[in-house]
Amino acid sequence: MRRRLFVQSALSIAAAGAFPSLRAQEKYPSKPIKFVVPFAAGGGGDVVARMLAQRLSERINNPIVVENRTGAGGNIGSDFVLKSAPDGYTLLNMSSTYPIQAAVSAKLPFDPIQDMQPIIMVSRDPVVLLVNASSPIRNAKDLHEAARRAPDKLTYGSAGVGSIAHLGMEELAFLMGIKLVHVPYKGSSQAFTDLLGGQVDMMLTSATFSGPHIKGGKVRGIGIAGTQRMPTLGEVPTFEEQGFRGYDVVDWKAIAGPRGMPPDVVAFLNRELNEVLKHKAVVEKFEAEGTTAVGGTPEQMMQTVRADIQRWKSVAEKAKVKIE
Repeated sequence: MRRRLFVQSALSIAAAGAFPSLRAQEKYPSKPIKFVVPFAAGGGGDVVARMLAQRLSERINNPIVVENRTGAGGNIGSDFVLKSAPDGYTLLNMSSTYPIQAAVSAKLPFDPIQDMQPIIMVSRDPVVLLVNASSPIRNAKDLHEAARRAPDKLTYGSAGVGSIAHLGMEELAFLMGIKLVHVPYKGSSQAFTDLLGGQVDMMLTSATFSGPHIKGGKVRGIGIAGTQRMPTLGEVPTFEEQGFRGYDVVDWKAIAGPRGMPPDVVAFLNRELNEVLKHKAVVEKFEAEGTTAVGGTPEQMMQTVRADIQRWKSVAEKAKVKIE
């Protein structure tokens, strides 16, 4: 009897030691989760990440820390996350800049598809072109005429080389047949500060970020992407209605992690974040800013990333943009 108990105990210990990852998964989350934002604090992606972190933390009763890792058009933060331990504790708050970098960068330190585990698509909203409230440019026609009169003189700020604010403006310039000067920053908040100060002439950003500032009178929206005006920014006409057709750039936000995450952790995060996106405060904030909550499955998110990589490759070729 004593020998049988000993053998059973030994087998139990061996089994527990053979499946440490299973025990760890059962406890997830058992320590703070890190949300990495690859751009500076204060920008649109940072605002969305902090809102999600707060609501998710409340829902799962676990701390979530937001960390900004800036540089290289978001690649520094992306590289950090995709090379982190795939345990679900280090997550990337990616944006539509991610597939742009994959499309135009000659060499990335990671594989944007093979090294990434999609979790959930969070939101999407059309981009808005902003100018300083005192700018003589009041609409898309004014921009077109001013740029044609003085090629390579008008400047625009962005969150960095290869950001959506960069490639999105290059696509607009290509459609308009004009040339503009790109001024890259480490984040959209820094670019916006210089827009207010008059150091740059314009800036492309999301409706989420621009809405409060347009309403506050600090900046003027001279055009919005897509075919319909947004109810929350009814005073901003689309580029389509101003005669520049086919401009449909959207800024999306999503959550991803490194490849190799346990499937049940991915499923847990996807389920909980889908619920967060239904939270009354989140829904109301998104609606007030004209943002559309997306949600859905990891597979649907990956489809968007793949499609965007191909789309931006085409745009980069037309605009002759390449990042070495």
